[in-house]
Amino acid sequence: MLVIADDWSPIAGCYGNEVIRTPHIDGLAAQGTVFDRAFCCSPSCAVSRATILTGLHVHTHGQYGHCQTIHGFRTHEHVQSIPRVLRRLGFKTACIGKKHVEPSVVYPFEHEDLAGANSATGQATVDFLQRIGDAPFYVHVAPTYPHRVGQAYGLENQADDFEDMVYDPSDVIVPEFLPDIPPVRQDLANYYGAISRYDQCVGAQLRALEASGRAAETLVLVMTDHGMPFPSGKACSFDSGHHSPLIMRQPGQPRCGVRCQALVDWTCVAPTVYDWCGIPHEDVPEDLPGRSLLPILDQDNPSGWDRVIFSHCFHEITGYFPYRVLRGCRYKYVRNLAYPLKQAIPGDLFRSISWQGVVDHELQTMGKRPLDGFLHRDREQLFDFQEDPLETTNRFDDPALADVVAEMRRELFDFRIRTHDPWLEIDFQEGESAAPDISW
Repeated sequence: MLVIADDWSPIAGCYGNEVIRTPHIDGLAAQGTVFDRAFCCSPSCAVSRATILTGLHVHTHGQYGHCQTIHGFRTHEHVQSIPRVLRRLGFKTACIGKKHVEPSVVYPFEHEDLAGANSATGQATVDFLQRIGDAPFYVHVAPTYPHRVGQAYGLENQADDFEDMVYDPSDVIVPEFLPDIPPVRQDLANYYGAISRYDQCVGAQLRALEASGRAAETLVLVMTDHGMPFPSGKACSFDSGHHSPLIMRQPGQPRCGVRCQALVDWTCVAPTVYDWCGIPHEDVPEDLPGRSLLPILDQDNPSGWDRVIFSHCFHEITGYFPYRVLRGCRYKYVRNLAYPLKQAIPGDLFRSISWQGVVDHELQTMGKRPLDGFLHRDREQLFDFQEDPLETTNRFDDPALADVVAEMRRELFDFRIRTHDPWLEIDFQEGESAAPDISW
């Protein structure tokens, strides 16, 4: 069972926030493993969900941006996915809530219930699990919380019976990359309320699983597509957009309440599912860049988990600001592939009371981050998290870090070649590489 939120940063009691109320998420964390350094690969809804379900980066799976209406991006039809692989091998598969990936030939869920209320209350999950009996299953549950609805979060008049959690704007914790102004505080208070409603969704799903009698044999993942819909978050290369919650519980887990410090990203989800389901090696898609998380669920500091890759192309059709990132424990190397452009801002974020507050107050800084550092990027960037956790100072040209730059630059470039990145054409036209083989 994978329960995925929509635009949720690691804001929960189990992630150290003492204001928000997330008892069901916190309870699951106490029974399983919390990944403190988990990252989405692309902070955009459809793109990230495609990465989770295929195990591939966006430049490989082809779902370069949103799939709905005018946007129209679609995963390459030859790509394998969790529902495609598992259904072929006899598993019952369901998508309940927000699917947001195309085409169906790549994501052939046997059962789909895309009504939001059913995904929230757990009734659709109850019905699915009752119907399949003892058959092996994968259920992908995707409530729409805490995504924005209009300028707020649509908490009123919901078609479920959850309790509305109301937060006082004076109590919320303003991240250091946001300005501490009334509109931002109100926006965060509303966001907290939507996260608490997602927490109730998680509780409903866990109750549905328990009622089915299958909990003792089911791996549970609670996660998100990407980070918060605030400036410097969603659709942005900063960690504030990529850093995401990931909580896993496996039956009979030898240690509970583990805080795992491994650097992991969303390409690890599909290999983990295949591993848990016992899929034979010959049936697992080839060349997946990630690896299973099962061997490290009971480890605090496993070795060899010190690098993650980010790859982003589009958000909406108008939201073009592609980049590739290699992030280590201390340093982060960023290659901005359209650096002459201004940072593209998602429509829902642009219309938010937070961004309009930044504009109305004519702010030149957002918290401790210069506004210009959000809107404009250098071609290449290197950030030192030890000295600069908010990524405010580009150290790419620092002679003292030349060796770090060279190593990370080469490693990321080699990865892009290995994974057939079509955007290598940009590097070629800028004189940085040989012409890529566009027959990919």
